[in-house]
Amino acid sequence: MNRITKLMRQAQTLVVGLLTAVCMLAACSPKPPTPEDLYKDEASGVVMVLNKFYYNASMPNGEHLYFTGIAEDGSLEGLTDDVNEVRRNCGYLTGTAFFIDDKGTLLTNRHVASPTIDEAQVKQCLMNMIEYVKALYEARMSELTSQYNALEAQKSDCVTTDYWGYTQIDQMRVSQIESQQNALQQQFSELAQERSNLDAQLDVSNISIHPICQLGIAYNDSYVTTEADFLQNNPCNTLRIAQDKDTDLALIQLRSGLTPKKCHIFAVDGSNTNGGFWNRLFGKDKAASPTNLKIDQPLYMIGFNAGIVLANTRKGIKVQMTSGRITQMPDGNRLLYSIPTMQGSSGSPVVNEWGDLVGVNFAKLNGSDNFNFGIPLQKVRNFVGE
Repeated sequence: MNRITKLMRQAQTLVVGLLTAVCMLAACSPKPPTPEDLYKDEASGVVMVLNKFYYNASMPNGEHLYFTGIAEDGSLEGLTDDVNEVRRNCGYLTGTAFFIDDKGTLLTNRHVASPTIDEAQVKQCLMNMIEYVKALYEARMSELTSQYNALEAQKSDCVTTDYWGYTQIDQMRVSQIESQQNALQQQFSELAQERSNLDAQLDVSNISIHPICQLGIAYNDSYVTTEADFLQNNPCNTLRIAQDKDTDLALIQLRSGLTPKKCHIFAVDGSNTNGGFWNRLFGKDKAASPTNLKIDQPLYMIGFNAGIVLANTRKGIKVQMTSGRITQMPDGNRLLYSIPTMQGSSGSPVVNEWGDLVGVNFAKLNGSDNFNFGIPLQKVRNFVGE
């Protein structure tokens, strides 16, 4: 009995000691890593994306027109019906993406992986072009009609009447005129048919427009000199694009299907907390959860602002880390923060002071460099988990 009592007392002493140690450790609140440490830990998982693209407009008659964008005057840039020509004169854009697993899967914006375009404006451009071509056809058909009538009038010159009333017809000349008229009629019929085909294309609801993209990535600290460093060295395929117009997200994947071991992986589920077990035990997740955001909370964005222009250094391309604070309570659809961004930062990961992913950068407030939008983590999780 005394032995049992002794063991119980020893157990109580051990429990009290453990609790005391826990309380002492808990009193020492865990501190987030420095921004420099965050950068060193996570920059390797962020890549620059190059998209070489053009647009394919499938016409109702089965033909295709190709272009690379919409010019300032509203016309279609690089418009051609020759696919080889448009491939020689593709459009280019850069953005940012980051690894989310060990299978080479990267998260970025939809408009980076599949550049959007105003389809209504494109269709209006095509309609204007078709109407213009129709007007040209009609003008040419009118010219052919005038030429035909002029030849018809010349036939009267082929008939002569002598003093005695005898009529002679220059059959050779008549045959020549009729041959010319037949040729004009043939041209007229062909133009009329082509004009009729254009009428069938005026139903813009039947014109399908979609981008044709070739994707590749470049790693932080790597050297980039040509498009081959992206498209040939690290080609990617598009896995999935968000169908919800308010969710500007896309998944792309290295064709190798492997994430390089040197690259940091951002956990969409929040499992890669930098503080590890002790921070989770002492309430770090609760106090600084990536979904428990607060006004004026510091945030960091790791991305390639301005693409290759800003990233290129003598030591290879370098990703930038910019900082700001939450300026508006998230509404579940977007996250507003004061992190400055530029073209090229689309698709960048946005992390909290612990390095946990809290969102994906996707847009900026028009006319402002200091109010920018991210897609909140929960929305990101919903997309990735589909």
